[in-house]
Amino acid sequence: MKYFWIIIFICILLPESLFGINVEGRVIDEKYFPVPFITVSASSGQTAKTDKNGNFLLKDLKTPYKLFLYDFSNSTGIVYNDLSISKPELIFFGYNSSKDINTEILKVEFPQMGPGKSAILKFISDKIFYCKDSYISSGEKIKHLVVEWPSTANSITGRVIIIEKTQTKYLKYREKTVSVIKDFYPQTVIFDSLTYSSELGNSFLTLYLPSTEADRKGFSVYGDFLSMHRNAEILLDSTLGNIFTIKVPVPLNLPFGFRLKVSGFSYNKYNSGFVTYDYSYPNSIVNLTSEEPPVLLAPQDRYYWVNNSTIFSYERGSGSGVFVVNFHCFDPAGDFYIVTQDIDIRFPMNISNGILSGVEYSWQVNKYLSFTSVNDFVRERKFVNDIGYNAILYSEMRTFRTKPY
Repeated sequence: MKYFWIIIFICILLPESLFGINVEGRVIDEKYFPVPFITVSASSGQTAKTDKNGNFLLKDLKTPYKLFLYDFSNSTGIVYNDLSISKPELIFFGYNSSKDINTEILKVEFPQMGPGKSAILKFISDKIFYCKDSYISSGEKIKHLVVEWPSTANSITGRVIIIEKTQTKYLKYREKTVSVIKDFYPQTVIFDSLTYSSELGNSFLTLYLPSTEADRKGFSVYGDFLSMHRNAEILLDSTLGNIFTIKVPVPLNLPFGFRLKVSGFSYNKYNSGFVTYDYSYPNSIVNLTSEEPPVLLAPQDRYYWVNNSTIFSYERGSGSGVFVVNFHCFDPAGDFYIVTQDIDIRFPMNISNGILSGVEYSWQVNKYLSFTSVNDFVRERKFVNDIGYNAILYSEMRTFRTKPY
């Protein structure tokens, strides 16, 4: 009996990599929509398909493991390196499929906007959705919104909101609760004198921008509704220019757990640069940060002799983060992404499963801050917890060929 308990104790202490883990993951696109019915393969050979909600299950994976995602209908693939967690949430970069999305148009009618006034118009929801901001100018009284949501639901409930303002202050918030129904037309939302409204109040956000040299630089200020889906954010202000400090008017109050997201951006003539994100509240001071993007080292631009053994290398740039390396084939068109912390990678033609099969290519490296590992990058994203600093750094783009002309 004594030996039995000793064996049990030893088994508990042994690393899980000897036994394997069950990986219950989820695949989403860059709009946070689920990606259904695509192939997920592990480096050990197990294969699964995502269900209608983007979920998949792979059993008994030894850690660390790699995951390969393939969407052959759109010639797109991705590999995530050095994973060891059991519930990863994987972004499928470059994924774009309208067949998995409901798209409907809302006609919105409202009292004519008076002289000197404008407004932000948007559909928002606590469900998964996407709707671009729309802007109402003086004299307008009709706008159309395009609302998208996953095809797994026949309708989506949310709110159409109007944020009225002038150039120097915010005036009123208006909203109407609506249900958008698949394949139903026309769908009209009417704002009138009885529509719910509230005063917004006025405040400022003081921004200090870094004094970096750039061909294009500026800032954007967004409003986040924390009890809504993350795609409910609204753009309050965006300015391009060589600005060092500025006071930006922002609303003092908005519903649904309101906070401000402040973005600074800077790009050189080769489109290398960065976008940073900070979080703040009205009547605050924000010092925007400068970052150094990764610099491509090898191969040189327009290199014509790349093969399966060619090593692509780049500098780390600033900060702690994860690299997303994109290889794009021009003809036949295809994209393959590598998510890694390595700064030297081999040309991935052999692992692309036929997605990279042409002669002429481009490559670029994006770095996502602040992440300590690929595991950290793929942990489930809790919107209300997104309060820390983060950024995306963009390298220049280079081209290469696998054979001369």
